[in-house]
Amino acid sequence: MYLGFGGVLAILAFIMFFIAISGGGDYPIVEWILLIGFGIGSWYCYKKNKELEEEKMAQKRQETDERLKRISNHKSSQRYTSANGDVTLSIDETNKQISFISLNSYRDRVYSYRDILKSEILTDGVSITSTNRGSQLGGALLGGLLAGGVGAMIGGLSGSTTSQEKVKKIELNVIVNDTANPVHKITFLDSETSAYAKDSQEYRDGYNTAYHCHQLMGVLIRQADEEDNQKEI
Repeated sequence: MYLGFGGVLAILAFIMFFIAISGGGDYPIVEWILLIGFGIGSWYCYKKNKELEEEKMAQKRQETDERLKRISNHKSSQRYTSANGDVTLSIDETNKQISFISLNSYRDRVYSYRDILKSEILTDGVSITSTNRGSQLGGALLGGLLAGGVGAMIGGLSGSTTSQEKVKKIELNVIVNDTANPVHKITFLDSETSAYAKDSQEYRDGYNTAYHCHQLMGVLIRQADEEDNQKEI
């Protein structure tokens, strides 16, 4: 947390304000001055923290851009980035590819549409909607991954979440045909301390982004199923 001069000023003003309240009742002007100083210091500290967060997010976007450029023959047409900026899903509609850029990993993952086996939305770890590969080949690939222990890695509990009034986390879960890294998660809402009501703007923004991305994954899955069906015919 950034404090600097503004943060120190805020703390001192806060302490002096309560000292003035307890023993400085005869000096209301001093109390008001200290109160204003506390307000200015708090505003300055908040502003600086926000600037640092924006600068950090800008650095993450730049690093993501550079790593996408290094992927051979990948033309990003759509992107979806996690709330903290650490994970980005990039879609190449020309070459029918998707890529996952994780700033916590040195290796970028690139897959064809046909490698997407399942997409689902999780709220606080509970699966609320999902789309699977439906073709015989896609179903066999997904079944093989689940039989190999991927089901335990997913961690999504099935069931309705209509009783949930508040939510801390919204994730998009994408399972791909990759035995080394079959599960990729993008978190669009994440709060360790407070939960968001379903009618809050934070929840709506996070869920709408996750839902749009999930529907897009569903389109890609259907395209892959159609290709499989044509080959079977």
